[in-house]
Amino acid sequence: MGALRHAVLPLCVLAHLAAIAVFAIHGKEAMADTLEWPRATAALTPIERHLLGAGLVFHVLLAVNDVAAIWVENAHYRGMATLLEFILYAGDLADAVYENGLLEGSGGREFTLIPLAAMTALTLSGLVVHSHEPGVFTKDKNSKKSQ
Repeated sequence: MGALRHAVLPLCVLAHLAAIAVFAIHGKEAMADTLEWPRATAALTPIERHLLGAGLVFHVLLAVNDVAAIWVENAHYRGMATLLEFILYAGDLADAVYENGLLEGSGGREFTLIPLAAMTALTLSGLVVHSHEPGVFTKDKNSKKSQ
């Protein structure tokens, strides 16, 4: 059993599918509200709409990549897919902390901080475990069997 294949990447797929569902069902305005984007008016500007649309494309792209990494029998591909997830979540978390002042007690913004921190920790722990494979959760399929 591989940690990336059976735990980390499926959870990432679920996170992406949840974001895609919010976009598909409720639209970009609902996603901006969900993310607690500070904005001057209730209506999104064209650049905000474009950035949210690009965010939707990132979720679709990474969900497809994660499903392929789960399906394909290649541990290196799974490691790279998890690294992409880590970069996304860690970068988004760093930006959220910097831009929104989440760690300065701005109140009520933990909704954004907690999921990003959890996914960053999940993907980082998956990469750490993956770096010690085979041996932690898997056995080397290519090793010669003693006779």
